[in-house]
Amino acid sequence: MTAPMYVVLDLNDADGVGVLNDVVLALRGHVMGTAIAATATVAAPDGWHRLTITAMPGGHVVLGVRYAGLSKSRTNNVHEALDRRGWDLDEDGEGSTHRHPPGTDAMTVAFEVATMVGAGGAPKKPRRITAVDASGDPVAVGLELRLELGDA
Repeated sequence: MTAPMYVVLDLNDADGVGVLNDVVLALRGHVMGTAIAATATVAAPDGWHRLTITAMPGGHVVLGVRYAGLSKSRTNNVHEALDRRGWDLDEDGEGSTHRHPPGTDAMTVAFEVATMVGAGGAPKKPRRITAVDASGDPVAVGLELRLELGDA
């Protein structure tokens, strides 16, 4: 059995931040093994913002949100929430990013993602997280679970 190519994030579940922590660790592990950047995308309901988590070969992690597809009022609300947390507006004005330096604990990144998924009033519905590396290859972000017959 191989690890799944996606996981479901449910921020109404007590382990939602743990799921995000595992995603950050999976991205970093992939980068360490391949020296290729890897990005996970946290999907969003229609009309809301997706969030990306990118692990870089230099060791830093970049979080990103693009405003494409958002209404003007949602763009303003999401941008204001990100700005209050110290995110940087992208040069094109169409998104914001937040950089975590090398050595930042994965749980710190996970808490930031958990907070910003709901930025601007976005619903905290379950969301699928998928990942690919810079070469386009999928990255396994789920844990491989095996249940032995005697364990049930």
